[in-house]
Amino acid sequence: MAGQHPRCTLLYSLTIADNLLDVAAQMARKELIPGIGRLSRSQAYAQRQLYKGRKTGTAPAKPEAAPSKEVQVGGDKNGGTRLVPTSKAPRFYPAEDVRKPKQSRKTTKPTKLRDTITPGTVLILLAGRFRGKRVVFLKQLESGLLLVTGPYKINGVPLRRVNQAYVITTSTKIDLGDFKVCASSPFF
Repeated sequence: MAGQHPRCTLLYSLTIADNLLDVAAQMARKELIPGIGRLSRSQAYAQRQLYKGRKTGTAPAKPEAAPSKEVQVGGDKNGGTRLVPTSKAPRFYPAEDVRKPKQSRKTTKPTKLRDTITPGTVLILLAGRFRGKRVVFLKQLESGLLLVTGPYKINGVPLRRVNQAYVITTSTKIDLGDFKVCASSPFF
């Protein structure tokens, strides 16, 4: 920069200062681009100090105020005292009654199992990771899904929930005997 005009050096230093301000403004932004935050989830959690938790202490109970109070009124012909309500009635009243939500007449019915699917029936999976694999049907879960297995040791299909729309039944059946399945929907 030696030997340059002083005005040029001043302009150069001003552009550097503007660039630094732009960088500072970008760092102060909450989002890098719309939809992508500058901070990670854990950083935002720490910055908002959510780890301190909500204060759940109960406020001390306030004594109930009387609905009305007696006020002294001046003047000979005013009776001396009047009963005045402590809280004013609201100035705004809704023009119409609050609408009630329409009641739904729909009821949830348990999913009907296809007649051809019985415990021990061999099914062919049509979708998912194990599509094309033959599996054994064990039972129908409360959610309506089918509980099937490979068995895992034979063809690598573990216990899985499958919608019956995504299986083909075969005429092959396996006798499960006194086999009991102790599985329910929350665990699958």
